[in-house]
Parts: sequence; C-alpha cells; structure tokens
Amino acid sequence: MATPGTVKNAHAPSTTEQRAEKIRDQVLALDVKRVADWIQTLIKTVKASRLYQANNPQLQKFQLDLETQTWSCLKEIGDIPLVVQQFDFLFENYSVYHNADRNESLAFRFHADGIRGITIKEGLEPDELRSFLEVLRRAIDGPNGLDDVVTMLWERDFRHIEYVYIPLEDLSEGGVDQGEEIGAEEHEGETIPWPVSTEDAPSPPESSEEVDGEEGERMAAERSDDWSAHIQRSRTWERPEGATFQISDAERDELEHAVRLEEVRPLHKEVLEIVAAILAHEKEPGGFMDSAIAFQRFIEYAIEEGEIQRAHELLVRLRGIAAQKAGEQAEFEGIADHVTRELGRPSFLGQLAPTLNAHPQLDPAVLTDFLVQLGSGSTPAICDLLGQVNHVRHRRALCEALAKTCKNDVEPLLQRLSDPRWYVIRNVVFVLGRIAHQGVERALDRALHHEDVRVRKEAVRALGNIESPTARAYLVSAFRDSDSTVRVQAAMTLAEKRDERAAQSLLGAIRSAEFSRRDLKEREAFYEALGRAGSDTLTSKLEPLLTRGGFFGGGDDDERYHAALALAWLGSPQALAVLDREVKSKRESVRKAVERALEAVRQAAHPAEPAAVADEDGSEEAAS
Repeated sequence: MATPGTVKNAHAPSTTEQRAEKIRDQVLALDVKRVADWIQTLIKTVKASRLYQANNPQLQKFQLDLETQTWSCLKEIGDIPLVVQQFDFLFENYSVYHNADRNESLAFRFHADGIRGITIKEGLEPDELRSFLEVLRRAIDGPNGLDDVVTMLWERDFRHIEYVYIPLEDLSEGGVDQGEEIGAEEHEGETIPWPVSTEDAPSPPESSEEVDGEEGERMAAERSDDWSAHIQRSRTWERPEGATFQISDAERDELEHAVRLEEVRPLHKEVLEIVAAILAHEKEPGGFMDSAIAFQRFIEYAIEEGEIQRAHELLVRLRGIAAQKAGEQAEFEGIADHVTRELGRPSFLGQLAPTLNAHPQLDPAVLTDFLVQLGSGSTPAICDLLGQVNHVRHRRALCEALAKTCKNDVEPLLQRLSDPRWYVIRNVVFVLGRIAHQGVERALDRALHHEDVRVRKEAVRALGNIESPTARAYLVSAFRDSDSTVRVQAAMTLAEKRDERAAQSLLGAIRSAEFSRRDLKEREAFYEALGRAGSDTLTSKLEPLLTRGGFFGGGDDDERYHAALALAWLGSPQALAVLDREVKSKRESVRKAVERALEAVRQAAHPAEPAAVADEDGSEEAAS
C-alpha cells in the first residue's frame, strides 16, 4: 500500500508536464507578440520613409526605434522565420501581419512576386536593415515592370536575410492557382496527405471476420474529414518497481532549503575562472578557439548588463593570456584578435546604445579604453552609436575612441560624411579635427557647405587644427558664409594662427565693400580677431582710423572704437603707446573710444562667474 508521500509523488510528473506546456505556450505567445510589434514598427518606418525626406528628424526617430526593436527582438528569440501568405505573414503558424488591401499590403506584394518565406537572421547589421527598408518601400510603391521583390532582394545580396521563392516559370497559370499553392502533380512526394471525404475513401471490408465492431468504429473515425490525430496523453505515472525511499518532513525541508540556496547562488565568477583556467592550459589552437569564444560570451554579458569596466578587464585578461601563449604558437594571438573583432561587429555593438542611455553614470574614460581595445574594425558600429546615444559625456567618449582608433586610417570616417543625420556628421568632423590629418581638407570643405549651420561651424574648427595652405584657404572662404556665426567662428579660428598671413586675410575681409553692411557685433569680432592675429605692422594702419578715420571711411564713433579695440587686443608696446596717448586726447570721441576698448578687453580677460551651469545631459549639442 502506497504511503501518502508516495501518492503525492506519483502525480508530480503529470503536474510538471502541464506546467512545462503552459510555460511553452506563454513563451510562444510572448514571442508572437514581439514579432507582431516589430513588424508594426517596420511598417510604420516604411510608411514614414515615403512621407519624409532622408534627413527629416521624424523619420530618423522612426529608424532609431526600429533598429532598437529589431536587435532587441533578435536577441530575445533569435532568427525570425516568416511564412508569406497572400495577405498575411505567419510566425509559428500565427498571423503577425494582415492587410487585405492589395495596394498597400506588403504580404500581397511579396506573395504575388513569388516569395513564400523570409527569415531575418540574428546578426543583422544596420546597413542591411536600412537596405531592407528600401526594398520594402519600393515593394509597397508597387511593381514597375522591371524589378520584382525577388530581384531587389537578390541584388542586395543580404548576409542575414534569407528568403524562399517560387521561380518565375512556376508562377505561370499551370504552375500556381491564383498564387496560392503549388500543384501536387508538379511536386510529387512533397504534398500534404490531406484527408479525403467519406465518399472518396475506400469502403471498409464487408466481412465481419476482418473487422469487428470496435475496429470498424475506429476506421470510420479515421476516415472523418476532421482528420484529428488521436493522441492519448497519460495523466498518471506508474511507480516503477523497486525500493522507494521516504524522507521525513525535517529532511525534506532541509533539502528544499539547500535547493533554494543552490538556485540563487551566483555561478558566474566560478564558471569564468574555470574558462580562464582552461584557456591558460590549452595546447592546441582549436581548443583555445572554443574556450576563447566561451570567454567572449562573458564579455558580451558584461556589456549587455552595462558593466563596461568588467568587460574591459575581461578583454584585457583574454589578450594577456593569448600574449603569454604566443611564444608556443603564434595562432593564439590571432584567435584573440578574432574574438576582439567579433565584439566590435555592428550587429552586437549596435545594441550598446540602450545600455549607455540607461546608465548615464558610466565612466567615459573606461568606455573609451574599451572601444579602443576593439580596434579600427569597430569604427562603423561606433559611428552608428553616435546617432543613438543621448548623453553628451558618452558621445565624447565615442569621439575620443574614434580619434584614437582612426588615427592612421581616416577613410571610414570620411565615408560617414554622407550620413543623413547632421549630428553624426558634426561629431565625425569633430573627430577629423582632433586627428588633424593633412589631406582631409577637401572632405571638410564638403562639411563647410552643409545645410546645417552647426556642421559648418564644426568644420571651421576642424580646419583650424590643420596646418596647411589649403586649410587656410578654406577658412578664408568661410568669411563669405551666409550665417554670421560661421563667419565670426572662421575669423576667430584664423586669428589663433597669430601670424602675418592670418592678419592680412582678416584685414582684407574688413576692407571689403560689404563689410560695413554687417551688424555691429560681427564687425567688432573681426576687429578683435585682427588684433589677436596681428603684429606692430598693423599699428600704423589702425592709428589713423582711431584719430582721423583713415582708409576705412569717415571715422565715425563705431570705427574709432573698433580701431581702438584692435590695438588693445594687439597689446604690443607700440600699440599700447598709441592708446596711452589717445586716452588723454582732447577729442572726446577719441578718448571715449579708447576707454570703451580697454574696458572691453579687461572684461574679456576677467569674465564674471556664471550664475549657473547647464546640465550637459540636457543639451542638444553633440560631443564636440
């Protein structure tokens, strides 16, 4: 006779099976919802691309949301296989997209062109996603008689998007019935054995010797059009023969307590140390590769959890182990380099944006050091992050990493100057200015003509860091910019050169006919720049303007003040002598001009403390 404890255990497997089935159903329902939400975001982004220009902020927001949701969905459920029906996309036999409007239905367009299945694979890269969006947009726009969906997918040669299609010849009238199912006569052996009706089914044997009543009922049930498989699920578990063990309540409580402690005990560090020990003792490159890939997963987990410091330490540890073993075989360091490149792949590193946005307290220096460890292969992914990271301090860390990794190869940065997002271009220009390579002036000249004034100002600053005649020429050309802030920025940047050529360029701009029509603040800035850049040779040209007006015009009060301001910023003994003399002038207009100029220079040298400091994270400005 079974004890109560034995009876309880006898029903446990059935309960466990039900619970497992319920969990599987819940997970499947959650996955279906994730895919449906992702497709909804995908469709919204495609529609937005038909309404807005490529550089529109609203479209860029849609694209950013789609990228984040795509990588999140792929991370949670892995590959996304979709079955294409005439008006639906199916995932795990559930419809995740339905649109019966033939003019707007993406499923109808795919199905009509022969696509029967499409799979978005884990590892999808940002460039692939943007190219796939273009295919979808052109698909919704309708057929143009030249390229169908299959052709557009084939032309782009996606690495992480696979599709199944019916050849064009099979889409003829004899091959497919209205674009639905392929005829069985052309695909023998591949058709589904659909049940037949009772009229078409073979009649049962008439002899009662062959089939008894119960068997006849079974065959009749199997001939039913319902064609449902009769699976009997056991709800009980038969206790195996042999000895059964009983434990006391105290022992059971102790065992359950031990199990709970084991379940919550973190094994991360222990497993990590085991993998590290295996790495250090591997003798063959093949085994070292397997262990290094396992170690790579620990680094990826640290990144996903926002532990950039730990990820950096683990990567340094991996490379240190490989360097120690390089004396045995050179392949070990090559394997560590391979793992490092994998960490910098866009499909993974692109997922760092939500982590950085959620952890504003991360140390920028640690983030920079980690990204530099990844090498120049991570440049595309870091450039993508520039358009997704919200916090200024993180963008500065990204730019610092790019300046270090691209110091000897700026080509990946130059390719990003065609990005539709102004803030990405601005940060790339900032990085180019930090690197200050001669030979990139022509590329910076393109930024100098960008439609956004913030990009043009950054291009001026970047050109100021490059010592070349070409960079100077482009800076002087910025004096003719349509925006006064760019013109002033160019003047101040050129003044930092502090040589005679810069002073002559500024003097030429001041002497131009249209300079007098500019506003007072801009003219004052140009005179200040002239004084900062000039030498004593300017004194003889500015003194007549201060006292009589000279070659600049009629000598009004503004021009006298500007001349005095330039002399004050010049600050040479000869210039100061002129100001000391004229501050005692009997002419009130000259005396006041000198007093105003000296006061302006004193205030610039000792500015008042600001009342408050703005929160850098709330600024709209880029890292630069």
